[in-house]
Amino acid sequence: MISEKKEDLAIGFAVATVAFLVYANSLGNGFVWDDDLVILANPALNGAFSDIFSSIDTGRVTEPTPYYRPLTLLTYFIEQRLHGFTPFLVRIVNVLLHTINTFLVYRLAASLTISKSAAVIAGLLFAVHPLQSEAVDFNSSRNTMLAAFFVLTTYLAHQRSVRDNSVAWAYAGASLLFAGLLSKEIALFVLLMIGFIEFMHARGDASFTWRAFIFRLIPYTISFALYMALRNHALAGAGVHLEILPGLGTRLLDNLYIIPRYLLTIIWPVSGSAKYFVPDDLNLLALPLVTAWSLIIAACVWLFTRGLSPATIFGFVWLFAFWLPVSGIFPIPSAPLADRYLYVPVIGLWLIAGDQFVSLFQSTRLPQRYGTVTMVAVVLLLSFVTFRRNMVWNNDISLFTRLADQHPERAFAYHNLGCAYLDKVKNLDLAERSFEKALALQPTFPRLHTQIGYVRLLRGDYAGALQHYTEALQINPFDAEAHLNSGMALENLQRYDEALFEYQRFLETPGNELPEARRTTPQKIAELSRLRDEVIVK
Repeated sequence: MISEKKEDLAIGFAVATVAFLVYANSLGNGFVWDDDLVILANPALNGAFSDIFSSIDTGRVTEPTPYYRPLTLLTYFIEQRLHGFTPFLVRIVNVLLHTINTFLVYRLAASLTISKSAAVIAGLLFAVHPLQSEAVDFNSSRNTMLAAFFVLTTYLAHQRSVRDNSVAWAYAGASLLFAGLLSKEIALFVLLMIGFIEFMHARGDASFTWRAFIFRLIPYTISFALYMALRNHALAGAGVHLEILPGLGTRLLDNLYIIPRYLLTIIWPVSGSAKYFVPDDLNLLALPLVTAWSLIIAACVWLFTRGLSPATIFGFVWLFAFWLPVSGIFPIPSAPLADRYLYVPVIGLWLIAGDQFVSLFQSTRLPQRYGTVTMVAVVLLLSFVTFRRNMVWNNDISLFTRLADQHPERAFAYHNLGCAYLDKVKNLDLAERSFEKALALQPTFPRLHTQIGYVRLLRGDYAGALQHYTEALQINPFDAEAHLNSGMALENLQRYDEALFEYQRFLETPGNELPEARRTTPQKIAELSRLRDEVIVK
């Protein structure tokens, strides 16, 4: 028994080592995309330790979101004070989290009625599939990996609680659940898996008693109640609440496109993208969508007619349970679909894949070495794609260059690429070229005129800058940066009255972005008023 446990641990560590090696080349990456907002310039990280647990996730100062994820913020808070966000050290935490999660996925698979080979396959697919790469490579997605860690450990703890009839393990599971809820909301849905454990226990084990069942659920009830109290206090204090019904029908219908798109990335990983775009009119994709759904239904029918093993049933339940929170039932402000949303749900699919792959080879009576060679080839190919994708996430320029190559018809890609050239390497020519491409695709793209105006302002073309800021404010009268920079352009054109008006409008614009400018602008207004008066006197 001891040697078998040691062997099992050794296999788990080996699978986890593969995960670390595949992502080792990402350790030199820097901060990308929303990392500036979520990590580097997050105001929640500048306050007291206790403030983290009493406020919402404030990564987006202009768009408060109903997120309460203090444990994730706490990890950034600690890192900020330990090493000041050294990129390598932030990256090593993310890669180690994925490595640990890979070990736990193998342990989860091995705990089921599944062959050891199938458990290894499930662990390796989780370790190396490019679908997982966004959660690992995007530093701001740490909340997803933390939630995955606590989901997996919660499940394994409750599994042991049932097996050993131990309330102590139930309290351990509830504590882990509480930590998961403080990391990301998806952790809540592990309660469905706990319900599944209890259902299977009641159905197939004569030792099941309602008394023991109730005692096992009490700690989870306490954890959930405490979490909701903290969450509601934080959201109420920020004046934010979650609205589910508005847009619910549209969000659910979008799954007609979203589910096949995810499956395409799973089957053909090179099609993966840092950002996906749901078409406005799905009728234009009627034929490919009908084809895709026909194949999905056919695959499900094939699986069900073959007979579902307990491990495959478990995989489907897991996939469904953790798909629910990202299915559109709850609005997700950042994007309707992203690879990181599947980091936890797809564990169920990897369990199904491992179980069915081994079962298929056993049913065909082919030599085991054929299956081994096939799986090694698949793992190597997936590892190669992931290895290359890691470099896409190296910096904003590499990320948005790739996005523009994949979506040349989208202004978003060129706008963000222009911002990268402007903010990261101060290359005005390349920035303006990217912005102009975005402008040709979508003249009303949010903040695009503001960015072009800033380039013109830096070039000293104040009249040209003012023209673009005027366009920006016609699109969005509450664009604080456009008001501020309009004031600068007007001041340089010696149109002092108009400059004073724009500076005042900047201060009156809601939000707390550009905090340093908000602090210094009143003094600028006073100085400019004196200058204007002197000009009038002369």
